[in-house]
Amino acid sequence: MPKHPLSPDALLGSREIRFLDRQSTNYPNLMRLCLDFEFRVLQLLHDSAVPSEGKSFLVATQDYRTTPTAAITPACASLEELEEYITHHLVDILHDYLFGFVDEDIANGQFD
Repeated sequence: MPKHPLSPDALLGSREIRFLDRQSTNYPNLMRLCLDFEFRVLQLLHDSAVPSEGKSFLVATQDYRTTPTAAITPACASLEELEEYITHHLVDILHDYLFGFVDEDIANGQFD
């Protein structure tokens, strides 16, 4: 999946959602990305990408504070929607994380 550009201010004005207990999570794929691959689930508090109540959620790399292209998912209106997105795109996300994505794939529209 290509990076989803957001301004660094949008990511800095966010709250990290923590998954601490593997047994009690309602979002197993989000939990796995966070615990096993060190991704971060962020709640954007000042985002206009999703108009519902001004709050949205996305997954970013652990260096989101310093990298403006750290978002790896689009903003979703709820954690349930983000979990569903991750469920459908998990293989692509992990492939890009482990091996990187090829610029030609993006140019050909493979990741739209």
